[in-house]
Amino acid sequence: MSRLLLVRHGQASFFGQDYDRLSAQGVVQARRLGEHLARTGVQIDTSYVGPLRRHRETADAVASAYRHLRDAWPSSHPVDALAEHEAAAVMKTVLGLAEASGNGGLTLTPSDDPAERRQLIRDYFRRWEQVSRRWIGGEFPDLPHEPWPAARRRAADALALMTAPGRSGDTRIAFSSGGLICMIVGELLGLDDQRIFDLSLVFGNCAMVEIRFSGRRRTLAGFNLTPHLGEDGLATMV
Repeated sequence: MSRLLLVRHGQASFFGQDYDRLSAQGVVQARRLGEHLARTGVQIDTSYVGPLRRHRETADAVASAYRHLRDAWPSSHPVDALAEHEAAAVMKTVLGLAEASGNGGLTLTPSDDPAERRQLIRDYFRRWEQVSRRWIGGEFPDLPHEPWPAARRRAADALALMTAPGRSGDTRIAFSSGGLICMIVGELLGLDDQRIFDLSLVFGNCAMVEIRFSGRRRTLAGFNLTPHLGEDGLATMV
């Protein structure tokens, strides 16, 4: 069987001027993944990359580390369907928040106090989850954002593209965001909308999903895989 590895981007710059950039930790996470793939003898035959900067930066860091230890990395295929869903933009619109850089419209004042930073993150995601679940449930139908059902169809289209028939036994990799990847997992497992969202709450930065496929058969072989992050405190959710 062939396999597809879906990779969530490394940690982004939550407190930065532009969320859509990897943090220093995110770069390390991605490089660790590239090293892990090379050292375990995984040959990557095809690479798909979503349209966001954090997708591209993750793919570039993984590829660079892989090439340093092994052989060539394949050219990337850009796939717009791998873009994240619009829950953060929905939250901004619903709560009437001013435009801000990449964090859903919330103004987050960076602090050197780790406890304060953790509280800001908790507050953000509490509001994000509350609004997102209402949106997923069918509220706010007139918003100027891609609806949740349309994003689910897009995820299904991306899965079909990335598991199209090819060389038997090949390995493909794709770089995207957690919400979109969990939609793909939901497509495989027949999950409802709220259960898909539940998965996204536990899917870590630079974690992997493994899908085995042959012909029309597609099977989930692993979820939230992080063997490359080890015990060094590199694992993050945000």
